[in-house]
Amino acid sequence: MLLAAANPSAMAGAVLHDIGPLIEPKGVVRIKSYVGKLPQPKSFTEGADILRHLFAAQFPKLTPEQWLGAAQRTWKTKHGALVPTYDVQLASTLADVDFEHPPPTLWNEFDALAQVPVLVIRGANSDILSEATVNAMRARHPNLEYVEVADQGHVPLLEGKIVPLIIDFVASCDVQDARIGPSPQQS
Repeated sequence: MLLAAANPSAMAGAVLHDIGPLIEPKGVVRIKSYVGKLPQPKSFTEGADILRHLFAAQFPKLTPEQWLGAAQRTWKTKHGALVPTYDVQLASTLADVDFEHPPPTLWNEFDALAQVPVLVIRGANSDILSEATVNAMRARHPNLEYVEVADQGHVPLLEGKIVPLIIDFVASCDVQDARIGPSPQQS
């Protein structure tokens, strides 16, 4: 959304993966509660148990193999121990965020996507991107494509039927972009 606002000609389309111009404060508070604070598991199996305990409400139907895969994406082995794969300093970015002071909305930036195809992928259990926000997005961008992933929260897994859907969407953006031709700056 920010790239579209800064340089609209750089965009052929956008996939918004469980995010939109309005972020639900409840979800931010939930994320703030664990980012940079996860226990250090002794094994990926223990890591899977930690994640299942934290996120079972958002992802009630994940299999043990999927929880193990999530653990293997959340931690990596470094010097014989499991350490987070993400920057734990992200917690400091979230330190001042609270439920009473939600982050600013990005409706103007979203509106900058009006001239390109947009695909929104939302987890049905998401507490970051609400169904009401998606409906408002669809009202502002009538050609917006939308898929909701059942039994998943923020962020829904990019697997199964979602992968070919994204591939087809991106291919359609390439075709549309090719029909438009180069911008004056590219000539």
